[in-house]
Amino acid sequence: MVQGANYGNRKEHIMDRQVKDAVVAKLRALGHTVYDDTDEVGTTQAQNLNNIVSKTNSHDVDLVVSFHLNSYDTNANGVEVLYYDQQALSAKIAAQLSKDIGWSNRGAKERKDLYVLANTKAPAILIELGFIDNEADMSKWNPDKIANSIVYALTGQSGGTTPPSKKNIIQSGAFSPHETPDVMGALTSLKMTANFILQSDGLTYFISEPTSDAQLKGMTDYLDRI
Repeated sequence: MVQGANYGNRKEHIMDRQVKDAVVAKLRALGHTVYDDTDEVGTTQAQNLNNIVSKTNSHDVDLVVSFHLNSYDTNANGVEVLYYDQQALSAKIAAQLSKDIGWSNRGAKERKDLYVLANTKAPAILIELGFIDNEADMSKWNPDKIANSIVYALTGQSGGTTPPSKKNIIQSGAFSPHETPDVMGALTSLKMTANFILQSDGLTYFISEPTSDAQLKGMTDYLDRI
């Protein structure tokens, strides 16, 4: 897996998937056909991009949407949408996210040099969901609200709230004290709460509060990597 930008305990590959999972679920609930072509196997950027394009080109779709977070110098901020030839739609999505989330609107930007945008059969856009290294942007991070805004911009329909599934309670394996801050950071990034239990051998594990399906997937992916 190619992780993308990280800043402190924030990890792009976890956070962008939170929004992606919520958007997919909301669009499907509204009756739209949606393919999740996330690449989880490529270990280099080239492999990752090739895998994504190959997957998306295997479907007959109207639009390809990629989700990312920006990163620069901790001062840059705001939402922008990159496009190959979808200027109007990209501007619409950027404006809607700016209005709903409170991010500054960096607008729509033409990027014919980006591999996915240039090589998918269907029109493609890439949404930069704020700057991962900007505290003001990240203070507004709310995957469900962001997903609702994107769904509305795409369809004119309300995505509603994606409620947590009561069955999704995670109990982790035991981890050492030096791993605890990173685990807490992952929980924070996923907007999860959990109870930590200290064992007599000095190791710790946690039991989460009920989570959404998107949170479950994000935390499961994280725990598989540590």
